[in-house]
Amino acid sequence: NYTLNDQITIYLKTKTNLANNTYENYKYYYNHIIKDSQIGRTKIIDIRKSDILLFYSALAEQGLSFGTIKIIHKIIHPALQLACDDSIIFKKSSDNCTKDYQENMEKKYSLTIEEEKEFLERIKMGKRVRLYYPMFAIMLCTGARISEIVGLTWDNVDMTTREVHIDHQIQFRMSNGKSKWYATPVKTSAGNRIIPMNNQLYSLFLEQKKIWMSLKKDPDFEVDGYKNFVFVSYVTGKCMYPNSIRKMMRNIVRMNSKRKVQLPNISPHILRHTACCRLAESGCDIKVLQYLMGYSSAEVTMGVYNHADIERVKREIMRNEALLDGRNLTPKLTPIAREVM
Repeated sequence: NYTLNDQITIYLKTKTNLANNTYENYKYYYNHIIKDSQIGRTKIIDIRKSDILLFYSALAEQGLSFGTIKIIHKIIHPALQLACDDSIIFKKSSDNCTKDYQENMEKKYSLTIEEEKEFLERIKMGKRVRLYYPMFAIMLCTGARISEIVGLTWDNVDMTTREVHIDHQIQFRMSNGKSKWYATPVKTSAGNRIIPMNNQLYSLFLEQKKIWMSLKKDPDFEVDGYKNFVFVSYVTGKCMYPNSIRKMMRNIVRMNSKRKVQLPNISPHILRHTACCRLAESGCDIKVLQYLMGYSSAEVTMGVYNHADIERVKREIMRNEALLDGRNLTPKLTPIAREVM
């Protein structure tokens, strides 16, 4: 008589090794997408592969991204695997149910150099958002995740050695039915990293310190022992809410109607993509790039964050123009060819 909802509840109870933010993510998507659905109320012995495929297709038609459907699958698939291991069912109906979505995976992109300059220029134009100029610029310099930026404290920033230590992240999400702040370790062990400051990054932190000193801060605010956050809201004096940061970015993009350079939709993750691409374009060693982005696999870094758009291809060709000219591949033109040219 087990329904899919029953089985997922059992599965989640067994996942004691999940990171807290991952566990809360799974609970959120289960409660908001699976729990009240027809398939959630269906007995697992009656679920066919076509039922799952149709469920995912309906989610896609509702506008859910491939990334969200993939998270849903990460909940359903192992739950059915557990039922299979317990001999409740003899075959998982969820096998290979997301393969058709791979080709349609949303394209990740980075900002061009022109778009990056335009984005920062618009921030400086805003009366209030310009207070957060160093924050956005630091995101573009470091490629840090938004949860790492929100959780950054002045104890993590060593202005003497010029190093930024990333060793935790701060989340603001639903937990046990209530929204709250909580601290977790970084996403992976490779996420523990030290980012050296170049002169530009050092100057940005100096500027942020000046802004920080001028803001009123909540002296009692701390999250699981962390306090003195680098980036605080000028309204609350507490951590920056991730949704507030995203809202500021959406408002910046809405200025397109008044600007010559048009910006695409921008999110904190797009800034992370952009930071990685700028480092790659500068010739940064792939292992160094992997370390700075906090990934355990260079393959993930190359496949997910290192994008080559046509503007980047053009810049690389022009940068290597001297080398290409030195190869003497240009033929001597005949009189007829010269006349045509």
